[in-house]
Amino acid sequence: MKRLSFLSYGFGFFLLMLASCSGSRKTTNQYETIVVKPADPAPNARAETKLMAKYAAWLKVSPDSLSNVVLYAFIDKWLKTPYKYGGIDEKGIDCSGFIQRLLNDVYNIQVPRTSAQQFFTKNVEAFHDKTYFSEGDLVFFCTVPGNPISHVGMYLKNRYFINASTSSGVSLANLDDPYWKKRFVAAGRVRIVNKPAATNKNQHQTKSARQ
Repeated sequence: MKRLSFLSYGFGFFLLMLASCSGSRKTTNQYETIVVKPADPAPNARAETKLMAKYAAWLKVSPDSLSNVVLYAFIDKWLKTPYKYGGIDEKGIDCSGFIQRLLNDVYNIQVPRTSAQQFFTKNVEAFHDKTYFSEGDLVFFCTVPGNPISHVGMYLKNRYFINASTSSGVSLANLDDPYWKKRFVAAGRVRIVNKPAATNKNQHQTKSARQ
C-alpha cells in the first residue's frame, strides 16, 4: 500500500483553513486496521433481502456479496437528501457532514467535520492505489481549484461510492465517471488509534479518582 506524504502537496494545504474542506495535518500515530466492520443486522429478514437486492442491482453485484444491512439501510434512508452547504440533517447535508453522520450512526466512529480534516484525521490512513478499495473506505477528491481536498464519499462495491454532491444530493456515483476520475486524489482506510498501555502509577491514579 502506497501511503501519501503530506509534503508532496506542498504549501497548498495552508489554503485549506479558509474553506469548508480545510483541515489539520495527518498524524504519525501507529494504527490498528479495523476495515470498517458491519453492525448487527436488523430483524426483518424479508425487508433485508429486498433492500440488499435493490442495492446489488444498482451496484451491479451479486446480492450475496452485500452483508452490511445497517450500512445500506442508512444509505437508503438518506438517499436523495438534497445538498446543503454546512447542512447536517435530512433537510440538507453536504459531503463531509454526510460521511461524518454515516460513520457515527452506523459504526460509532467519530471523525472531524470537513473533508480535508477527515483526510488528515488520525483515524484515516490514506493510500492512492486504485485497486485496493474495500467497502467502507473513504474516497477523496479535488473539486474546487486551490483546495487539494474538497469532496469526500464512501466506497461501496464495483467502483461505486455514496456521497452528497451539489448536483444530486445524497446519491451513488462511479469512480470511473470522467468527472470523478479526473478529480480523484486518494482513498483512506478508517482505523482505530492504538492507545499506549497505562502504567501502574496511572492505573492507581485512575482507580483513586473513582473512589
